[in-house]
Amino acid sequence: MATSAVAGYKGKVMASTSTGGTLTAIAEVRNFTLTLEHAEIDATSHDSSGDREVVAGTGSWSGSAEYLHVQANATHQEAFDVLLKRTLVDFEFYPTGSSGDGYYSGGGYFTNWELGSPNDDATAVGVSMVGTGALSRG
Repeated sequence: MATSAVAGYKGKVMASTSTGGTLTAIAEVRNFTLTLEHAEIDATSHDSSGDREVVAGTGSWSGSAEYLHVQANATHQEAFDVLLKRTLVDFEFYPTGSSGDGYYSGGGYFTNWELGSPNDDATAVGVSMVGTGALSRG
């Protein structure tokens, strides 16, 4: 039995309206995804004996979240506004909802805002973000 498993519904995403600003939880989050990647540099040459060789390249991170759309919610309006203004913001991702259990943080930009109004589900917004600089674990 997996007693250390974490219930997904506890996670939260925090964002600021500016770099160094106060971080506020994006309300009504249904789910989020955080992706960390490494792009290697191909170093294969004629001396590689027919096998591919790589060296460390650049890292990157991105994320996405879906939240229930509540028109009057300030955090929903701010996510829309910082995307339009192309504002660099700080993000924090909490898998368990608690900083004591660890979290991930980094600066980045909202890159996408998508409103969906399905016939058989709640109205929801999907947002995507891309990091600039390193993602750190707290």
